[in-house]
Amino acid sequence: MFLVLVLLGGALGAQNLPDDIDITQSPDGIVALPARVHSVFRSTFDRYTKIIAPNGGAIHFLLQSQVTNEMGVRAREILRFYITDAPGSEFGADKTAVANSMANLDATLVYFNSESAAERAIEGRLGKADLFFQDLYASESVVEGSRDYVNNTLRDATLEEVFHLVHGAGIQPTLPAFHSRITAATNAAIAAGIYDPPPSRELPRADRPFEYIISIIDVYYGMWAHDRDGDSFGGEYRYNTRAEIEAGDPSGVAAMLAFLPPYLEASLTVTGSWNSEFTLTRNPAVPYTHKSQYLTNVRLSGTRNASLTGNSLDNTLAGNSGNNRIDGGGGMDSVLFSGQSSEYAVTTRAGVIEVSDTVRGRDGTDRLSAVERLVFTDRVVDPTAAAIFLRGDGNDDGTIDLTDGVYILNYLFLGGDSPGCMDSVDADDNGLVQLTDGVFILNFLFLGGAVPPAPYPGCGTDDRDGTPGCKLPAGNCE
Repeated sequence: MFLVLVLLGGALGAQNLPDDIDITQSPDGIVALPARVHSVFRSTFDRYTKIIAPNGGAIHFLLQSQVTNEMGVRAREILRFYITDAPGSEFGADKTAVANSMANLDATLVYFNSESAAERAIEGRLGKADLFFQDLYASESVVEGSRDYVNNTLRDATLEEVFHLVHGAGIQPTLPAFHSRITAATNAAIAAGIYDPPPSRELPRADRPFEYIISIIDVYYGMWAHDRDGDSFGGEYRYNTRAEIEAGDPSGVAAMLAFLPPYLEASLTVTGSWNSEFTLTRNPAVPYTHKSQYLTNVRLSGTRNASLTGNSLDNTLAGNSGNNRIDGGGGMDSVLFSGQSSEYAVTTRAGVIEVSDTVRGRDGTDRLSAVERLVFTDRVVDPTAAAIFLRGDGNDDGTIDLTDGVYILNYLFLGGDSPGCMDSVDADDNGLVQLTDGVFILNFLFLGGAVPPAPYPGCGTDDRDGTPGCKLPAGNCE
């Protein structure tokens, strides 16, 4: 689909989308359009989400009935990626002005069910609203892990249409030098026979840079490496893979990398129906990996048990509410969790880290390998480092007293809270948590019994490997 950037404004005057629609109460940030929103929007769309620009204004997303929440979240996160600073790049190191311009223009991604639905709406009342919009269709959208994604049966247009909105409402008004760079690369590619745009009656000459740069972006991020039709990029752009484009169109690649990073760092979510391994490692026997190899930030969704494998990059990964296996691969990899570290039991066996969420129905139990950081909502933990704790301080309050003995007995026999560090309640250091530990503490405190083994009286580590286990440092010892 060609560029469709429209700056509307007509009989409805100032009836635009309010910036203050609250999306914070929805887990995925997708909410029903409030009744106070003008009927021109509510008559066509039923849901909404947004991104807040640095100036406090909103970049809007309107979703029609057949657009799934997964599609809406994906489009939003791709736009967020596009307007996130790309350190070291010539034009993208600070994208504040780009994002603010989009908010000032009421930039809106209008997400329709289909092209025909878009035509009906734009020819009707929506064509009189005040907004700068780019359209996208559910019929041309592909979510990671979906059948179309895995089988490469449908070309995903999300990267293209979202970038058109960023380009038209953000880049062109604030970065004219960057737009000129794209235009120069476009003209050079046409002259070299690399890019063969449609005739001017179909694509005006002024719009060619918009279509050319997205050809570069789509190909560079792997979207066309599996060309089912054998016509290159829609029959217009010669190259299909990153290797081809780097060798054949270096000025186009340089233009893209002047604004964007070399990998698709958007936070993307695998569809909730996925129940096997989703991998970011290139495997010629798994065709979808020509796309996923360039991803760095992926999470599973839904409730099914599944696995997630990273690549050689620094990945940010997350499981779902099922039980997951997560392999970070190479690089410095992080796994995200939904709660505070005290709400998880973490143990290590034979190099595999097991993280169990004590809150039912949230993160489940994940088995991790080649992961360097556990990211909880309250702190980040290095699971490869020996945890620091105080022997006998079961309730983690920094002292050993009667409450610790009671805490251990409550945990063992009355369903009390699970200790955050099992080693700390292994008071006699025999590798087990049992009745004798509670008795040991009481004997030590009141009957002149043996002093707790190290680490005591100060915090330290345990020489015993993995029994009973304490991969998270005790809070009082940090």
